[in-house]
Amino acid sequence: MDDVNFLRGVTLFCDLEPNDLEQLRKSFQITRFGAGDVILEQGKANRALHVVRSGRITVSRQIEEGEVPLCDLVAGQSFGELSIIEDGVATARLHAITETEVMSIAMGDLAAFLRGRPDAAAKFWREVALELRRRLVSTNDVVTTYFEMNRALIDNPTFRQAYAMCSR
Repeated sequence: MDDVNFLRGVTLFCDLEPNDLEQLRKSFQITRFGAGDVILEQGKANRALHVVRSGRITVSRQIEEGEVPLCDLVAGQSFGELSIIEDGVATARLHAITETEVMSIAMGDLAAFLRGRPDAAAKFWREVALELRRRLVSTNDVVTTYFEMNRALIDNPTFRQAYAMCSR
């Protein structure tokens, strides 16, 4: 599959016109990663929007001394949307699970493309908003699950006793 058809299958670009996709494709760079390679490090600068072209990536957050896996990304999924909206810092750690190819477009190149094509910009930003909404709804579901688990533990008298003994 050529990269223009591939980009048409990416949610953020699905509504763009063929000539816009062709123009946009010219600004993407492809990077290859081996299994286990770090793609982005949490807290480090990220000045691009990325799309998984092939392979599988794990997204995780560093919490104190540990790492909490959040999700996996596969071909056609994007990351780095928050970096193009605000400060350009990765909010998670991403590493390749398998041999992986990532297509990346620098923030400056993306901004120039969108400035020159207001119709494409409106479609793109709508898709970004919808994608971020989907992620927020998913996160809310996870938080609700953890809250309910915590409530069940707190309401359990045996757990409260054991916790009280450990807190002494």
